[in-house]
Amino acid sequence: MTRQNLRVCFVTEVDLDQVGGAVTTDRKTIDVLEKLCNVDVIYLEKMRHKSMVAALAVFLLKVLGSLSTHDTIYFSRGLISSTFLICLRPFARIRIVHQALSVPFPSDEVYFMPHSGFESRVRYYLFRFLEKTVLRRVDYITVASAEYADQLVDFGVPEGRIKTVPFMVEDAFFEQPVKEEGSVTFSFCYAGRFHLYHVLVPLVQAFGLFAREERNVELILVGDGPSRGEIEREVVQRSLSDKVKFTGIVPHDRFPSFLSTVDCFVLLSKATGMPIGILEAAAAAKPIITLKRKHDVTLDRYFEHGKEIYVVENPSPERIADALKRVYEDPNLRHALAKGARQVAQRYFSENAVKGVLDELLHEEFRP
Repeated sequence: MTRQNLRVCFVTEVDLDQVGGAVTTDRKTIDVLEKLCNVDVIYLEKMRHKSMVAALAVFLLKVLGSLSTHDTIYFSRGLISSTFLICLRPFARIRIVHQALSVPFPSDEVYFMPHSGFESRVRYYLFRFLEKTVLRRVDYITVASAEYADQLVDFGVPEGRIKTVPFMVEDAFFEQPVKEEGSVTFSFCYAGRFHLYHVLVPLVQAFGLFAREERNVELILVGDGPSRGEIEREVVQRSLSDKVKFTGIVPHDRFPSFLSTVDCFVLLSKATGMPIGILEAAAAAKPIITLKRKHDVTLDRYFEHGKEIYVVENPSPERIADALKRVYEDPNLRHALAKGARQVAQRYFSENAVKGVLDELLHEEFRP
């Protein structure tokens, strides 16, 4: 039930006019918050203004203007917005919840981005400066899993100011029926952005090795991004155009029903973070193949290899092809992975689970 006397301003550097994982994550959080309290939303409108400088100026002015509406709790997604809010504290009584989510240190992600060496170094040191400014000064930091909380404690953030708020998966994913066996074509599916840190070219190479022996299989690639051209060239070079399909971006409201049509979800990423695509696929009862990440064991807290998820030890095409073959050939394994994945999602990532955590944060720690 909404508490009329509690107001939240949700401030994000994600352009909510676009599509993608970060947009989806923010909209999920906003939806849950709106069921708990009154919410105003301010976001960085990069598409509308077509200039980052102009968009940032308007963004910061809107944050400044929000002080007049007596918002006392700010949920901030982004180091720049959190830094600006900290600077406003001498002039207004505000509380700041910085959303670190599954990337508590954005500086760690810089070298996965397609920038020059010089630009990467500049971004790294800028992010490190902002991290030191923000992480020790905000009231609370929300993270997607306890592993990220441990990283913040090591950085010097008091444990009591860190709250674990898992990502939320909508009921529509849980409502999808388990796909029946016996389809003519068995479909593997990746969905997300096409970034360098997503192991998509090796996935195509692996699928090529696997598909030599199997006729009725296909690989569906959902999304778009800077690596698409390279992936398309790999598909053509390996003569896989008849078996690899590019759908473009599927609107999020259609994604649950789309997932119900595929047989196996594959997401192989070298980057740290809790992939929302894996959680949605788990809720939709899909067997999932993912990559072991030595420096991020977050998924291990929730999913066990062979029971709720299938983990590839390294991103070589040969190892990925072995995983594709194993899941394809073993219906008992697929059924066990699908059933186990949905149970994990229901327990930890349903709307009710996330709503309860946010409600506690809002109405206990920020009690009027």
